Amino acid sequence: MTIRVLMLVYRRPDLTPEQFRKHYEEIHMPLTREIAGDTFPISHIRRYIPRSTSPQDSSDGKEQYPAIVAGGNPADVQVDCVTELIFRDKQHLQSYFEMPHAPGAAAKLEAEAENFAAKYPTMIVEDCVETTPASAA
Repeated sequence: MTIRVLMLVYRRPDLTPEQFRKHYEEIHMPLTREIAGDTFPISHIRRYIPRSTSPQDSSDGKEQYPAIVAGGNPADVQVDCVTELIFRDKQHLQSYFEMPHAPGAAAKLEAEAENFAAKYPTMIVEDCVETTPASAA
């Protein structure tokens, strides 16, 4: 049974959304693949939240890039990327997070992540339910 892990990745406030995405894709992901080796997930999906390309000043004087939302208040959307990792099974998941073949690798990845991410809460999702038009009938 596959195991899914979701990460809510928040951009460092001193980076633009474009800088955040570029760093994640061009620096962090290649390093992650290299360090993880055979433990790399069977899928590593990154879903970037669309944001305005024109910065707006906030009450604290920092530039903000409001999320483009389908409903609700754009200011309520603080996350910049929803990352989904899919593993073959629990053993694969455990191997990835332990990276036994590369001592110090997890610390190296965490230190590198600080270059673009303010925080990234990580959750295991074991029970996924999907409703499609065909299944709703």
